[in-house]
Amino acid sequence: MSDELKASIVQNVIDRKFSRANTDFANLMRDKAYAAIDDFKNAFQYVVHQKKEPEADKTEPAKKEK
Repeated sequence: MSDELKASIVQNVIDRKFSRANTDFANLMRDKAYAAIDDFKNAFQYVVHQKKEPEADKTEPAKKEK
């Protein structure tokens, strides 16, 4: 029974280290993904296109008020 207990203790220690490593790796990858998204956004210039209103025809004479 002591061999089984030792094996379970060793397994628990290994699992904790892997869990900690997985958490650190996940945080690292999340930070890299956010940095890549920010770089992608900053690579583009956003331009707003505004439509110009058509000017009034200059061929029509201006109306005179009476």
